[in-house]
Order: sequence, then C-alpha cells, then structure tokens
Amino acid sequence: MGSGAITIVLIFLLLFVSWQTIYAANRDLARAKAWGDLARRALPFLALLLMVLSLFVVQSYGDGRTLLVWMAVSGIVIVGASLLSVSSLERRANRAFRSGDYARAVGYYEELVEEKPLARNKAFLGAALGASERYEESVEASTQAIKEDPKYGLAYYNRALVLQRMGKKSRAVKDLEKAQEADLPRRFRSASRRMLDELS
Repeated sequence: MGSGAITIVLIFLLLFVSWQTIYAANRDLARAKAWGDLARRALPFLALLLMVLSLFVVQSYGDGRTLLVWMAVSGIVIVGASLLSVSSLERRANRAFRSGDYARAVGYYEELVEEKPLARNKAFLGAALGASERYEESVEASTQAIKEDPKYGLAYYNRALVLQRMGKKSRAVKDLEKAQEADLPRRFRSASRRMLDELS
C-alpha cells in the first residue's frame, strides 16, 4: 500500500471516529428528532470534512504557500465551527456550572429549558439545582428529563446523586441501575458503577 493510500485510509478513519464521537455524545438529539440541534453539534465534523475534501484540491497545486494558507483557513473554520456548535447561552450556563456559580447556572439552564425543552437541558438544570442544594426541584427537573427521554442516562445519574444526598438510598440505587442500562457517557457510566458498588 502506497503512502497516498495510507493517507486516504487515515483521513477516512479520522472522519469516521469524529462522526462517531459527535453522534455518541448527541444520540439524545436524534431520539428527540432535534435535527437542527444535531446538525449544529455536527458543525466541527462538517468543517473537518470540508477540510479533507479541499485538501485533495490544494495538494494538486503543489505550492507551499497555498498549503500554508489552506492550513490557516482550515484552522479558523474548525475553531469557528466549534464555537458555533453550542449556543452562547449554553456555553455561559456550562461555564457558570463549572466555576461553581450554581445560582447563575440555574438561571441560564432555566432559560435553555424554556427555549428548548430537551431532556438534556432539563437534566443539566436538575444537576445545577442539585448542586445548589435545591433537592426537590432537582429531582423534579431530572424526572421531567426522564419522561422526555427515558434512555437519557445522565438524568438518572443526576437524580441518583441528589436522592443519595437526600438519604433515599434505595431510590438512588434504582436510578443508578437504570443509568447503567441507558445511554450514558463512559466517564459517568464508570462513576455510576462505583457509586452503585458503594451503595449496594
């Protein structure tokens, strides 16, 4: 196999892995038929695809400067696509949550739920409410997320954390078991398994 063929195989492997990563993190949007939101989340993949397709054209010129310009433009397009893939409101909400400003995060997530009542937004609101020690409201938001999408494992996991803090161990265990059966990112799956072992 020549170096050109190896490059093509590696490029298509990169595209495949990129798409799988994006789709795996956003299966809930496909279940909700939120195609616009899923397309928005796929913008970095589409930018990468455009970059790959344009590479073949750029290589035919064989000019070093053209390749440098292509690399710069491709980098800008990928960064721009990454910024556009998440709304500014969601970015602010996530930033507030990560920085520990849970009251502000709750406000932003409430706006998100009002704007787009998706299971993920309700689950994120539930997590922010739980972190704010507003446990009853947190359980309610997570329960709404579960009703919206029973396969969204993060909602079960968030609710289990809050139920554990409320001293409702058996309900927390049930939610952790359901989270294991649902669509749950790998790091939360591991954390939920550890928590389940501790509570059992």
